[in-house]
Amino acid sequence: MLNTDDPPATKSASSISPLLLGGLPFIVFALLLLHTAWEKSPTFDEVGYIGLGAYLLESGKWDVPAAASHPPLAYYLHSLPALLYPLDPQHWRYDDSIERDDIRWLRAADVDRGNAILLDPAYDGEFFFFLCRSTSLVFAALLFYLLYHWSIQIQGQFLLALLLLALSPNILAHAALINTDFIFTVTFLLTVYTFRHLLLQPSWRNLSLAGFSLGLALLSKLSALILLPVLGALLLWFIVCARQDNKKNLVTFWPGSNLWTCGIALYATIVLAGFLTLWAGYGFQLTPYLLVVRSQLWDLSGGHQAYLAGAYSTEGWWYYYPVAALIKTPLPTLILAGLGLACLIRRSDRLELGFLLLPPLLLSAVFIVIGSKNIGLRYLLPAYPFLFLVAATALPSLTSTAAWRKYLVGLLCLWYIVGAARIHPHHLAYFNEAIGGPQNGYRYLVDSNLDWGQDLKGLKKYMDERGITRIKLSYFGTVDPALYDLDYDWLPSYMLHRPSDTEVILPTTGLIAISATNLTGVYMDMYGYGKTLYDWLWQRQPIAQIGYSIFIYDLPQPP
Repeated sequence: MLNTDDPPATKSASSISPLLLGGLPFIVFALLLLHTAWEKSPTFDEVGYIGLGAYLLESGKWDVPAAASHPPLAYYLHSLPALLYPLDPQHWRYDDSIERDDIRWLRAADVDRGNAILLDPAYDGEFFFFLCRSTSLVFAALLFYLLYHWSIQIQGQFLLALLLLALSPNILAHAALINTDFIFTVTFLLTVYTFRHLLLQPSWRNLSLAGFSLGLALLSKLSALILLPVLGALLLWFIVCARQDNKKNLVTFWPGSNLWTCGIALYATIVLAGFLTLWAGYGFQLTPYLLVVRSQLWDLSGGHQAYLAGAYSTEGWWYYYPVAALIKTPLPTLILAGLGLACLIRRSDRLELGFLLLPPLLLSAVFIVIGSKNIGLRYLLPAYPFLFLVAATALPSLTSTAAWRKYLVGLLCLWYIVGAARIHPHHLAYFNEAIGGPQNGYRYLVDSNLDWGQDLKGLKKYMDERGITRIKLSYFGTVDPALYDLDYDWLPSYMLHRPSDTEVILPTTGLIAISATNLTGVYMDMYGYGKTLYDWLWQRQPIAQIGYSIFIYDLPQPP
């Protein structure tokens, strides 16, 4: 019978030590996250999100850029430092001639506003930004708590699941950013976990938690709407696969009904509670959420520039996300997940198998079918905690049999730890050994898979260490280089402001820094430059890679 209760808590050392041991991976994760958050410059979307949550909470208005881009939970969380650094209200004032109901204006991030906040002389903008990123630790602690308890309930141990989480390059990369993807990852898992707990141990408390968790997920990202069919599928799976005593407990909780009507009633109650929580999170307003729906539909309708292994498309490829997952997930994780899946199947625990596989599979299927928004593996980030749980199920059977299997697990864990140490703090640029590591990543994927503007600070550090005072720069990002006192000569870029008096003739010579996304040309034709603008650099060997996302070339002057 499935064990849904953790070992009883006592004050003995034997019961306290597992909690302390479970806290060690979180401490490692927190240290890695904080260091990454400090070392990396603001990424493409972050600049437009700085302080947005504080404005929304204080004004109750949704009439500024980026307010209709995503639901606001991440905005709220990452704006908490604005309580320590009150932002100048001038940053949120716009010309009265602007049509405040223009969906394109409300969706677009105002990078000028974000840069003005970062460069505000009233405080240290770089430190303020670091504090905004650091708030992710609140939800990171919740994520570790969930994996700790769920892994104990599945196999009675937790270390492997927490190790995989603590050193995951994909989780660390996005947890260190002001963005919606990590927050949605946590609330997605929270919703599935609380729904599972409700079905196995029905109570009004667990019902309330499940509804509230769904509401938090809906407040995290529009993609959370996938949880409506996910919870429905899990309910059907429970009705078919659960033990009779579990089914009886559920029917007893909702007297006067059979299993089907009880399940439907619970599902409807959770959905209602979820949308009430969503409504409350918007200050009991409905229009702002509908604007997010409209903006996302508008965004999808136009297609997206995408790049995959030298190919370009605005419609995307059905295999984009499977390929991205295979080359951006550490190989030890994939191997352990395969072994764990085999162990789950051999255990014939169909109920747990459904809870672990259906949510990530349905989520992945949606993005594979939609297909047109092929800009980052981050859209599948909520699948990773489930992958860690599946991988962890392999540990008990492997370590309780032949000695060579114990050595195999140890070797895979050592491989994983070494890989994490080598990539830190460049987690966003992680690619596994199947393609030769992160130095070859740009040949397969760019944008938020590799180069999201996070290494401008690293470029400035590189220049200072070598006494370089000025460089030719083609930067894929939105942060103003003035934040780091970086002097440069502008080269054609996506988003980097072009000085009015600049004339550029390409090819050029001298010391050149170019972002990998610009090098591939994926967005360059949006400015009329064409995707082949920098093909001449592909024939050259860079002298350095800053965080694997900015390439440095030293081309000799013509004779």
